[in-house]
Amino acid sequence: MQRHNIFNQIHKGLRALLFDTALHLQRTDFTNEVEAEEALNKVREAVLLFDEHAQKEDAFVLPAIAEFEPSVVATFQAEHVKDMALSNQLTASVETFFLQDAPAQKILAGQQLTRSFMAFTVFNLEHMAKEEDLVNTILWRYYSDEVILGMQQEIVRNTTPWLNDFFSKWMLRGINTAEATSWLQAVQATAPDVVFQTLLNKAAEELPGARFERIASALADGVPTA
Repeated sequence: MQRHNIFNQIHKGLRALLFDTALHLQRTDFTNEVEAEEALNKVREAVLLFDEHAQKEDAFVLPAIAEFEPSVVATFQAEHVKDMALSNQLTASVETFFLQDAPAQKILAGQQLTRSFMAFTVFNLEHMAKEEDLVNTILWRYYSDEVILGMQQEIVRNTTPWLNDFFSKWMLRGINTAEATSWLQAVQATAPDVVFQTLLNKAAEELPGARFERIASALADGVPTA
């Protein structure tokens, strides 16, 4: 039986954010003010969402396994500290860029920012993979899917709406059609209509037309998309 993976949807979204931002940085002409500002804003968004995600894991996920595997919790808490250091380094690289005036200096600052982001990306890809392996295994050993889903819902309830909007954008971009359909069906069945309509509108905005039409059709028929 396939168990509920508390990390699947959010980690797919965060990986999509990392990949998209990394590619954007590679394509950026840092001597172009408009391109540079757009790239810096994407880096800021990545730092914001990863910091928020780590805080929520520290508050809602790791405490659930602390009694059973305290050494695992200590390891991941230490990794979150390292992740914060990488986030701070990225933020410093962004601020350093704004201090540069000459085109050559901007190019060098942009290269340093890109290197810092790649280090941030590599660390977080490995970190998320370990969470999906180790933390999920422990959660499945001690908790039912119903309880694990409750943890996930508690995280959503304790995330401010504007941040949830950012997370929803990247999750929709990162998950497959069947996963998006199941998500929307669950929200449609359990949340106020305004919440469902907001997510549906976000899906229409973020997904290619053909994919959204498949999802909309499945929602109308009341069956998941394969």
